[in-house]
This record gives sequence, C-alpha cells and structure tokens, in this order.
Amino acid sequence: MKQRSAETIIANIDLPSFGSYLKNTRLEKGIRLEEVSAATKISMHVLSLIEKEDYAQLPSPAVVRGFLRLYADCICVDKDMVINLYRENLEENAIASSGRGRIGNRLNFWFRLFLFLGLLTGVVAAAYYISGVTVQDPLSAPEISKGNMDSAGKAADTKMAEKVEFPPIEEEHPPEKHKLLIQATDDSWIKLIIDGKMPEEYTLSSGDRLELEALNNFNILIGNANGIKLTLDEKPVPISGKKGQMLTLKLP
Repeated sequence: MKQRSAETIIANIDLPSFGSYLKNTRLEKGIRLEEVSAATKISMHVLSLIEKEDYAQLPSPAVVRGFLRLYADCICVDKDMVINLYRENLEENAIASSGRGRIGNRLNFWFRLFLFLGLLTGVVAAAYYISGVTVQDPLSAPEISKGNMDSAGKAADTKMAEKVEFPPIEEEHPPEKHKLLIQATDDSWIKLIIDGKMPEEYTLSSGDRLELEALNNFNILIGNANGIKLTLDEKPVPISGKKGQMLTLKLP
C-alpha cells in the first residue's frame, strides 16, 4: 500500500514496544490480566510491570524473556517477535540513559569553562586597572580649586558618556511550533515520536482528542488507520487505510 502526499511521507520508525503490543493484543482478544496470571503463574504485579515496560523494577533480562515467552504463548502471539521487540526496546532505553549522562557531562564541562573564563577576565581587568594608576608627589601637584574639580569631573563624565555606545536590543521571537490535532473515530492506539524525543503511546476510544505541538516534526505509528483523523496546522491530513491496518506517517 502506498501512502504519499504533499504533507505525508512514509517514515521508518520502530514497531510497537513489547509491552504495548502484548497489552493491546490481550485487550483485542478480550483476555483479562487475571486469566494470564492464572495460566502462566506470573504475578499480577510482574505482568503489570511488563505491560508498562518498567525497566527499573523488572527483573534481569533473562528472567523477563522467560516471562515474555509464557505471556506470548498464553495469548497466542509470536513469542520470537515479542522477544525481539523487548531486545530492541532494551537497547533503546540503554542508549537514551547513556545519552542523558553524556549531556550532563557536557553541561558540567561548559559550566567549568565559563567559570574559568570569567575569573580570568576579572584578573586581567584588575591588573589593567592597577597598572594604569600612577602615584603623584603631593608636593609637586598643582593646586586645584573645587570649581575646577567639579568642571573637570563633569567634562570627564560627558566625554565618557559620549564614547559609550550601547548596541540595539534585539527582540527574540520564539520559533513557531507545528500543532497537531488527533481525533479518534474508532478504537485505536498510536505511538508518537515528537522532535526525536522518547516515544509516547496512547490508547484512544471513539471521540477522544489529542492536541500536540512540535518544533520540527511528528513520527506517528497508527494501529487502526480507519479510526484516526489528523489535522496539522489547521489543515486536514489525508489518511487512507482499512480498519485495523497499521500505518506510519511523518509530519510535516
């Protein structure tokens, strides 16, 4: 199926994450989480952590893979695909965590650099000021009346004020953001990546609305192409597809 127009192009983004895939499949088949727990002997708490993809509280990857196989067999889905989704999501989570650490290190480096440059500028200015001060013999200094001092001070202030030129202040205008309106006409789910940030997932019912903003673009994965209407910057985005068909879009 081809999905191309002036405002939409097909984008290569990841398939649904393992937790959302299991949860959405289970809900579509009308299987309660309690039934999965009873069939697999996995606690409700752990199953909930799997569907939420809570890496911090989940056990080791080897144990989680065993749980995923049992879960996949229980709801009759391809367990190898679920394991592959889990591995990809685990790698993405590790890369994102290391990226945040590198950003913190860069910020610390720039903070130390600016602090050092500020101290160095202060030392240079102080040295320049001290070198410009001359000591004059009070016995040889000419007498200056108060009137002369006042006039000389005013003249110096006027001369200095004439030399100082202040640059014009430029007003900063924030970049205009793209506005995306998502309207659900049928039950569906979507996965969004806004400006390259971490993906966000939503489960929508008929009549639900989402209003989102992005500086650059939206990467969208739609679980039911026939159940979603999109409006970008107050212009409708054409979508064609059958009910239950998955569709990927990149806007604008």
